[in-house]
Amino acid sequence: MFFYILDLTKMDFIESESLYPHDIALLIDNEEKTVFFYSGVKSKERERKIGIELASKIINKFKMYKFVILEDVVPLKVQAQIDEIMIGDEIIVKVERTLPMQISIYFGIGSLILSLLIPILGFSLFGWNKPEIILYSISASQFTSYFNRLILISWIGFGINFAQLISNIWSKKIYLVVCSVASTIITLGLVLYINQRVLLFEFQPGSIESNLYLIRRLEIILFWIWILLGSIGAFVSSLISVLTIFKQSEIVEKEKIDVEEIRLKSRPTILQDKPPVELKEIEHPE
Repeated sequence: MFFYILDLTKMDFIESESLYPHDIALLIDNEEKTVFFYSGVKSKERERKIGIELASKIINKFKMYKFVILEDVVPLKVQAQIDEIMIGDEIIVKVERTLPMQISIYFGIGSLILSLLIPILGFSLFGWNKPEIILYSISASQFTSYFNRLILISWIGFGINFAQLISNIWSKKIYLVVCSVASTIITLGLVLYINQRVLLFEFQPGSIESNLYLIRRLEIILFWIWILLGSIGAFVSSLISVLTIFKQSEIVEKEKIDVEEIRLKSRPTILQDKPPVELKEIEHPE
């Protein structure tokens, strides 16, 4: 992908190997025959309009290329290229943290908590009776109660992740959507896996008839490992989403408008804080 920066002095785009937050640029992808118009977060609207007009004239000469103006949603491939050449990796240009981003943070924190709670709750199965070294035993009612709690928590986790996905779609940030899609799919997989209940284990002969389930220790360990791995996957995806919002955005406080101050500033300095002059008709002496 090639980068061309707008040079206002030459009224043309010149090739460059770096980008600044205030730059207006064209990103040319020869493989897909596409020209992307990029405007940095610190670019000026006037320069942006000039760039679009100039770029449109250039593109019209090359009918085979498609012209795409990058807005809030930037393709991952293009964003990766921009990140590679953006000057000052240590300097993070933060955008305003919008309402959907803030909502996503709340759901993300909820997802993190549930992702920790699921394996902790699941670990309680190691407290079941051990009549033999290689076997665990539990009554049918305890088995049902255990899975009911675990499935309920898993469904709540899925609901929170799905809500976070909706918030991230609302924010129009592709990288946030990708993270929440991953965590939502993982938690849904956990729900479907845990919901199999008795089908997950190969009970010892006579277990079902006696209402005392005998399960091999290896199967118990494998079951918990799958829960743990799924929870880690959901936890990491949600954590990346939350950290990304904190890292790349900030809350912008809206300044209060003082109408009186604006009124005073709009008057000449020598008239500020002076009472208005009362105009009177000048009387001519007779």
